[in-house]
Amino acid sequence: MSENVLEIKNLVVHYETPDGVSEAVNDVSFSIKAGETLGLVGETGAGKTTIALTIMGLLPKPAGQVIEGEVLLDGKNIVETSRNKFKQRRNDKMMRKLRGNDIGMIFQDPMSALNPVMPVGDQIAEVVKLHNKVSKAEASKRAVEMMELVGIPGERYSNYPHEFSGGMKQRIVIAMALACNPRVLIADEPTTALDVTIQAQVLELMNGLKSKFKTALLMITHDLGVVAEICDKCAVIYAGQLVEYGTVEHIFNNAKHPYTMALFEALPSLDKDVDRLKSISGLMSDPMDLPSYCTFFDRCDAKSERCNELDPPLTEVEPGHFVRCARFMKDKQKAAVSEGAGQGEVVL
Repeated sequence: MSENVLEIKNLVVHYETPDGVSEAVNDVSFSIKAGETLGLVGETGAGKTTIALTIMGLLPKPAGQVIEGEVLLDGKNIVETSRNKFKQRRNDKMMRKLRGNDIGMIFQDPMSALNPVMPVGDQIAEVVKLHNKVSKAEASKRAVEMMELVGIPGERYSNYPHEFSGGMKQRIVIAMALACNPRVLIADEPTTALDVTIQAQVLELMNGLKSKFKTALLMITHDLGVVAEICDKCAVIYAGQLVEYGTVEHIFNNAKHPYTMALFEALPSLDKDVDRLKSISGLMSDPMDLPSYCTFFDRCDAKSERCNELDPPLTEVEPGHFVRCARFMKDKQKAAVSEGAGQGEVVL
């Protein structure tokens, strides 16, 4: 593995609305190397898509604001935290060059990602022509190559999105995302709307293309089976915070955080004969009114009085395995939190 291609450092993102401030992402840090896949897992509303939109520079404006933190692409920060309009316009111009070229994204719903009145081949060629100084003929040739690479005959270049099945539309979106060989590929729940057979084919395709192009892949999902299938590392996110982070082996074989363990307990098992699956009681904390203590406190089966008194920092419980839980806090961290010294920066 080479050095980190993508690195997120202490990212904080808010949505500022007339009804109040929604704290969507709170102090998130992780990194991905070339040819590596990180699975970002969490329930709906946890902040997964907001992280992806921040990396892509597609946060809705003016509501979405990066309050602090960095998104480093090959060591260069690509997000602008300043409210200065000149700096924001300059950053938007830089992001337009990076999107599609250095960073690609596979969106959750291929129907909303594709233009319904434009042939799919032209949509792929448009990406190539926009980021490379090539002729229309060369861009079209590259589009045909990408279609065939994802298993769609080049003869279907002139077909429209409505002429394809759901799985084939998702393959077109993947071809668009990979058309310029991006260094980073973000897949936002790319298999959610597909049946299990097509889902397996799409995952196999993405895994093969990632290995071929040595792409750093961020896989956003709520399906732990997908994580086990193609990911090297896993980050579990809850209420905008990373609550557990490590390799897939750490998370699947030695889960520590009560939320991570509850996610596994909610999965059906071939080894246990149960009438009903276990569910996580209650609802996730309101991002407009987050508590000052552990955000999982109200739903946690392993909580203690101390959990209601402090917001625990990420703690390294074994090399490369981090957990945000008061049960694993070290004495030095307890003293720092008690004195109001803050959580400090955690390098993952």
